[in-house]
Amino acid sequence: MRSERFLFLLRGFVVAAASATLLIVSPQVGSAQQFKACGPPPDLKRALDTVLRNQPADQGAVAFRAAQTAKLEELSRHFPDNFYVERVVIDLNWFWTDRQKLIEKYKELVDRDPGDPRLLYLYGYASWGRNTPEAIKALDSALEKAPKFPWPHLALADIYAQHNFADKEKFASHLKAFLSLCPESFDSSWDDLTDGYRRVARLEDKEYVRQTAANLRGILSNRDDLDAVADYPTLWALEFKIRPSNEYDILRKQVGEDLNRIRALNLQDKREWYAALEEGYKRENDQKQADWAKNERQRLFPAAWEVPGLEQWRKDHPEPKPGDSADKKTEFYSEKLRQNHEWMKVRPNAMSLYWGQLDALGHLDDVPAAEVETDVEAALKAAEANAEPFGVDSDFLFMVAGLLSKKKLEPKRQLELAKNGLEQWAIESKLPDWDTWMDAKQAANQKFYRATNGDEGLALEADAYLELHQPDKARLTLEHFNERLQELNSLAGDDEGRKKEYASHESEYRYLMARLSEADNHPQDAMALYVDALLTRLSSDAMPKAGEKDELADNARKLWDKLGGTSAGWDLWYGKRAAAELAKSHLTWEAANDPLPGFEVADLEGKTWKLSDLGGKVVLLNFWATW
Repeated sequence: MRSERFLFLLRGFVVAAASATLLIVSPQVGSAQQFKACGPPPDLKRALDTVLRNQPADQGAVAFRAAQTAKLEELSRHFPDNFYVERVVIDLNWFWTDRQKLIEKYKELVDRDPGDPRLLYLYGYASWGRNTPEAIKALDSALEKAPKFPWPHLALADIYAQHNFADKEKFASHLKAFLSLCPESFDSSWDDLTDGYRRVARLEDKEYVRQTAANLRGILSNRDDLDAVADYPTLWALEFKIRPSNEYDILRKQVGEDLNRIRALNLQDKREWYAALEEGYKRENDQKQADWAKNERQRLFPAAWEVPGLEQWRKDHPEPKPGDSADKKTEFYSEKLRQNHEWMKVRPNAMSLYWGQLDALGHLDDVPAAEVETDVEAALKAAEANAEPFGVDSDFLFMVAGLLSKKKLEPKRQLELAKNGLEQWAIESKLPDWDTWMDAKQAANQKFYRATNGDEGLALEADAYLELHQPDKARLTLEHFNERLQELNSLAGDDEGRKKEYASHESEYRYLMARLSEADNHPQDAMALYVDALLTRLSSDAMPKAGEKDELADNARKLWDKLGGTSAGWDLWYGKRAAAELAKSHLTWEAANDPLPGFEVADLEGKTWKLSDLGGKVVLLNFWATW
């Protein structure tokens, strides 16, 4: 679920800062004329800028969204039916039910007045990602009604850059049309939502890219406003893209001149000023100055999710490898735990820290129970303050419940969290997918792994009931778990990765059934189920790493001994096979059956890479996302 959510968050919506003062201004542009403009009037733009800011470090997302919504409602009252205000409302109401209400609203308005290009655009813009064919139809219609309306062009360019609707010619055509109509439209507060220049690097027309970069430089050289300053990194990226590497020294000299001009503006009270300087110094290969700009930006304009020093700490403290000693692993996770506590003092709403904290606690055996419980409650409090519109993410609730299960702490709290997580999972599993990127193969994978999340919650619920000595309730939960396994097996199909994942869930079910049989005083049945669980696990990827505690094998061995089994018999039957499995690497490669599609992309230094450039080479792909 997290990766799915991050993908549609990456669609480009931006978030606001609740600390800014909202400017109340008077409408200056009639709604009938708004669709002809390339941007809002200055007073409205300043008002919107107070909304379109990053979430501050000292405010949780729930309070942040509430303040943001209040500001937009106030702006809507002062600017009724304003195109730019309504578009921001669409961007910020990304959750499915909220977006669907807006889609229905604009559909009704379009039905009443099908000739209004503004309404057609807003309907298409809201529908993009949910019903993209309908969005294309509405945006095309808006252009038919108003050929010089710039914004449908940019929306269509973005649609034709998406996986399921990819069309290089239409992407290029609409992007060029937008830039011809709005050559000076770039907005630091709206980021890539309204800045056509940030899309130019994707074009294959090298001459157009070259000319566009020259035009952009001419525009920026005559402006010293914040929006222009914020677009210098875009200019540099284009210039490095179109020039050969042997001319980079010339480009770096030009970047140095740009930096002198930017610094002379003395915009020390603006986040964008530091961001532009940071990128410029990177282009100059001046890491010291780039670090200065980054540190100042983070100090003066702290964002909730941006943790100062985290990136460097991770470089200095790589995750331990499976074959590392237990002492080395303990040292790493102990330091991670300590460092996270320090970071949380200054970034109490950075949820990545709490994920890391729970992970570290799960790898350490000597943390006092009271400290674990304190950290758990702090993590849950932060999660509530930064919840999705429909509640705390089920993955997070299951992770906390799993930690309590592993530590054998607070089974009542574990049960509560597992139940809450299952409720959240039921909501999440009904969320529709963005139709711009989800293909049949991705949909099959997502449906399967969504189902595994629900099984994880049922396993935690059953485990809690067993710890609370409530076998009858555990039995009911396990009956439900067994029903879910049948569906999961069907969803796994012939995919080897999904089949191994299914095996791990089946093993977990057999293990819980074994514990239930022990609780019912049926040790022979329990032993048979333990055997089944252990053998099933051997065909999954769920074998514990060397040195890690193996609760399943430990419990099975205890019952084996209790029933009169010998150590030699245990080793002959299971021990040797388990040892052989643990000796294998747990990092495996799977052959890709699909050919890699052709691509062309510029690296950070501006060099263009094509698929053909990589033939015969070993390539490491590093995927990342921002949110």
